[in-house]
Amino acid sequence: MLRLGLTGGIGAGKSTVAETLTELGAVVIDADRIAREVVEPGTEGLAEVVAAFGEDVLDADGALDRPALGQIVFGDDARRQQLNGILHPRIGARTAEIAAEAADDAVIVHDVPLLVENGMGAAFALVVVVDAPVDVRVARLVDTRGMTVEDARARMAAQADDEARRAAADVWLENAGAAGALREQVERLWHERLVPFAENVELGKAVPVPTGIVPPAEDREQAGRRLAARLAASGGDTVRRVELVGPGAIPGLPAPDVVDVLVEADKPGDDLAAAFEAAGFPRTGPGRHGSADPARPARVLVLDGKRRREAKQAQAIVDARERARRDPDRVAADPDAVRAEVALP
Repeated sequence: MLRLGLTGGIGAGKSTVAETLTELGAVVIDADRIAREVVEPGTEGLAEVVAAFGEDVLDADGALDRPALGQIVFGDDARRQQLNGILHPRIGARTAEIAAEAADDAVIVHDVPLLVENGMGAAFALVVVVDAPVDVRVARLVDTRGMTVEDARARMAAQADDEARRAAADVWLENAGAAGALREQVERLWHERLVPFAENVELGKAVPVPTGIVPPAEDREQAGRRLAARLAASGGDTVRRVELVGPGAIPGLPAPDVVDVLVEADKPGDDLAAAFEAAGFPRTGPGRHGSADPARPARVLVLDGKRRREAKQAQAIVDARERARRDPDRVAADPDAVRAEVALP
């Protein structure tokens, strides 16, 4: 089962991406829709909201008056946290129910408008962001939702900016043109990356690791940080630290296009390995994992931080990385030697 997060700014075209993925066979879970379902009239969720915030949050028909509730929680962190404490467990439970009904090899798409704003990227094996130029988004909101230009720009300003979205995005879909062009991008993504990724997760198969030396890509560090965050999130409390290491962790160093990650954990075992496999990192050997993502090969070394020898080994790997980072002149003058010194054992 492959879980990916889908997000994008208002007016960017996220709905078109979700619809296309549904047509292709994905299971799309709409977070906003579920948030509405759990507080429909007659639900325990709505009853608890009313008990916490009063009858004034209901409209004349007994349904939740969202603007009225918004006025209560807006700008009040304590009240907003109280509301989240009511909604989030119910949203999570319903989301889990839908996912549990999906096939083992399914591609599950979590449509989450505020994924970037809420720092949720590490919860998914892949994050897809759809974007469009500001003027295009404003025009769409005016034409399709009846907003004023001022309202549209205000809504956009309240969301994450492009820099934050790019940092979170494993896949960036540009939606500046016709809907058909966006659909073509989604179809290529589905066939070339998502379907193979899901199959590899189901089979426990890691993609081959490239060996050719290439110039460092602009997004190399960000891509590594996303993978490291996923490993940390999936490992939970047993993980002591996750470090980007190897040649790819050295700025300016030409290296194979692979992310090397060191995980130091407390007594790692089968449970941790299974968690990494479910997150898209199949086991490749004792204490070692790869990546199931055909577009992002990785090597993961897991060491036991409670064993003195392995703890020393972990520190030696990090120290080698730090020495290389402190000496950019040597990186430029003798890249072969630096690659050998920082390579994963």
